[in-house]
Amino acid sequence: MTMKTLNYCVIGTAGHIDHGKTSLVRALTGIDTDRLPEEKKRGLTIDLGFAHLDLDTKEGRVRAAIVDVPGHERFIRNMLAGTTGIDFVLFVVAADDGVMPQTREHLDIVRLLGIRKGIFAVTKKDLVSDERVAEVKTGVESLLKNTVLEGSPIIPVSTVTGDGIEALKDLIRQNIGIGGRAGEDGFFRLPIDRSFTIKGFGTVVTGTVASGSIRKGDEAVCFPGGERVKVRGMQSLYREVDTASAGQRAALNISGVSHNEIRRGFTLASPELKDIALLKNLSLDCSFEFVEGAKVKKGQLLKVHHLTDESLATIRFQNKKGSAACGKVFGRLKLRKPLLALRGDRFILRDPALNSTVGGGEVAWPYFSKDLMPRLEDIERPPHGDGLEDGLNKALNNRAGADIASLCLMLNVKRDALAPALKDTGLYISGGYVLNSKKVGEIKGRALEAIREFHSLRPMEPGIREEELFKGLKNLLSAPSNDRTGIFREIIDGLIGDNGIKREGSIIRLSAYRPEARGEDVKIEEAIRRLFSKGFVPPLPEEVAKLPHGKKDIERVFSYMQRNGFIVKLKEGSFISTDALKISKERLLTHMKAKGSIKAAEFRDLLGCGRKLAIEILEYFDKEKVTLRAGDSRTLR
Repeated sequence: MTMKTLNYCVIGTAGHIDHGKTSLVRALTGIDTDRLPEEKKRGLTIDLGFAHLDLDTKEGRVRAAIVDVPGHERFIRNMLAGTTGIDFVLFVVAADDGVMPQTREHLDIVRLLGIRKGIFAVTKKDLVSDERVAEVKTGVESLLKNTVLEGSPIIPVSTVTGDGIEALKDLIRQNIGIGGRAGEDGFFRLPIDRSFTIKGFGTVVTGTVASGSIRKGDEAVCFPGGERVKVRGMQSLYREVDTASAGQRAALNISGVSHNEIRRGFTLASPELKDIALLKNLSLDCSFEFVEGAKVKKGQLLKVHHLTDESLATIRFQNKKGSAACGKVFGRLKLRKPLLALRGDRFILRDPALNSTVGGGEVAWPYFSKDLMPRLEDIERPPHGDGLEDGLNKALNNRAGADIASLCLMLNVKRDALAPALKDTGLYISGGYVLNSKKVGEIKGRALEAIREFHSLRPMEPGIREEELFKGLKNLLSAPSNDRTGIFREIIDGLIGDNGIKREGSIIRLSAYRPEARGEDVKIEEAIRRLFSKGFVPPLPEEVAKLPHGKKDIERVFSYMQRNGFIVKLKEGSFISTDALKISKERLLTHMKAKGSIKAAEFRDLLGCGRKLAIEILEYFDKEKVTLRAGDSRTLR
């Protein structure tokens, strides 16, 4: 069987200060990762360093990026910024010191970030006896017991004599693994760890692609500012490339922003993520895991380290037991500033008061819209590695539907990957929304009931106004408030044509329904008809109001008769029967065809009515574009 060629990998160093991480990287690659003058002067790694190692494996040639991190506890922030995208850890323990405090903390960080492959190098073997080397190896084995890295290779080396360096290379070659990585199909994110300028090229940013991919010529947004940039060119480990994907080190030459405006902690991201830059804060539901002995309380302020960025956050737990609970604990983080955190991302939690790592976790749900966020107590089964199908149902949380863009962000999937996942879930796409067929069926049934009930209670109305129907169903929709109107219209559109429902403008009715007067309203209608039966002597509004019926009842029936074409409004306070208006139009047309034009006095005489009414009728015909006025005369349009 032919295995897929692995052409990229990111190796990260870890270990206590002065245990020889940088020297080991230099021995493996020939590259000195200490680039700052202060680092060279003090012999102490302060910031991230970068190197690369070319390896020939049985699956193909690999160019592995190596990220060398500081070991001193004062530079733990820099260390964490370098852990983005690490596939494999090269863990260093010095033979003279053995396991030290930062050894334990770095191991906790590696474990909490989900890094499951690595090699442990016992350095400085040239300084101690074989017995001491064996003792340190035993200490490392004990440290790894019951962790995901238990059983990892442990090899003694010396960067001074070169003893064990080639054997270490062979171990790396054998253990780095093959294939792609999770997140290749997701939204593009490049957490920036360096920003600088190159004369003649402009701004260059570097980082390990956390998810998705980008091509030369693509546009991206710079988080958190939201500025649009264009990728003019790119390299991966000093090679020109056209595409960079999840897990690759990349240097992007971008236009649209100065390197002075970008720093470590910023992220280049897919344009689809631009709205996250507008958020004031962000809440994340997470699966937490804590280091042994950590005491974390509800509401405690912690520092969240994610990709190359960080934010303060308060923590809540669903089970109310906090970090004392065994195994994974489900809860929620409320961030003081937004992070570009998506579903499946790992993070580290540190106590700023103690300056120590207390735990970490995995993002289950990022809530970019508060409307999609349920109460923590109402989440029945916290997600632990649920597939996309389960994720969709949990994200909707028994709602009628939600905006596709919001769901894609929440689920960390692109739209083209969403549609196939809807099969057999009871969910479907309509317009710009994902709808829940069960809830939609329930709402459609209730809408039909509401329309029938409206016809029964208000038989003279042509139908229920869309706004009124929406108001009655709003609570049943249980959708995000920004989406409710759109989802409602999608559901009602699904009723139109089916179930005998018709829409006329903003009015919704049963197709077969015809408005009619009933009961006492029939008597009012007859009385109004008698008043208008005098042809060109229509009643005044006061005469209609004097009918022996309630004022609101008269107004309701009068409006019904207007809608149904028995009465026509000429102007405010002036009405005429449709029959009289029809006769006046016929006489007008006959006269115009014979004479070509007509004056108000002539029209008055044609109708045998008062001048005021004749002028009102003519003005009505002007508005209806039957006639065209020119001075005292009118002609046909």
